[in-house]
Amino acid sequence: MKVFNCILGVFSIFASIYCMIAPGIYFLTIAGFMVGFLLGVLGFCSIFEYARNKNDKSAIINGPALLIFGIAATVLSTLTLFSTRIQAFFDLILVLLLAAAIVITGVTSIADSIKLKKTHTTKAWWLGLVWGIILIICGCYAGTHIAFTTIMFGYILAAVFMVYGIRLICSVFEKSPTSEN
Repeated sequence: MKVFNCILGVFSIFASIYCMIAPGIYFLTIAGFMVGFLLGVLGFCSIFEYARNKNDKSAIINGPALLIFGIAATVLSTLTLFSTRIQAFFDLILVLLLAAAIVITGVTSIADSIKLKKTHTTKAWWLGLVWGIILIICGCYAGTHIAFTTIMFGYILAAVFMVYGIRLICSVFEKSPTSEN
């Protein structure tokens, strides 16, 4: 699982860099496939992680939501190949789906940081809290200001993928609860 997390983390970081290089309209034309694939994989990994480690309660919310958003983005992006009208509608729906995914990720980040504070495993629990609040604000703003979000879409998505990729790579170096000392 650690190798898979590392590979997915590196892939998420590359996707983040791509989103920073190609934000805006150009990104929206191919975003559906990329976003759909990544959200689907991230959702599947969260569900798999919950099945492996029942202690991660945020994965039970995050996993199915990301998987559903990924499937929806992939289906909508396939439909855009056939009609330019559907492309405009897809751009709107894609922004709203990503806004919802960003808000859900923010809520689960806050829940994880509160869990870290209660267990006293690290003093950096507040980083997850701050990041979760920022994600919720960005997700709400993205859902209400569609024109601005279309321009900034790549940067918002880049931030989410970058943090998730770094978190996945960092998880490779954590001790698993079943390992012996």
